Amino acid sequence: MNQMKQTVRVWDEPHEITVYQKSKSVWVAVGDYMAERVEVKGSSASAAAKHWHEAARYKGNVGSPPATR
Repeated sequence: MNQMKQTVRVWDEPHEITVYQKSKSVWVAVGDYMAERVEVKGSSASAAAKHWHEAARYKGNVGSPPATR
């Protein structure tokens, strides 16, 4: 399995994720954000990492109290 670690910045904080190739055209990005596992798919390693970033930002925006947004 083709697997790599990447650092993604969410709300200016670094988070380490793992990106791996699941099949010929499917890549998966997995990492923890706000103490929960976030897993997304993309058509390339960079697309999967971008989708992870977007999912984490959404989670951070929705899951945080209004005073900390």
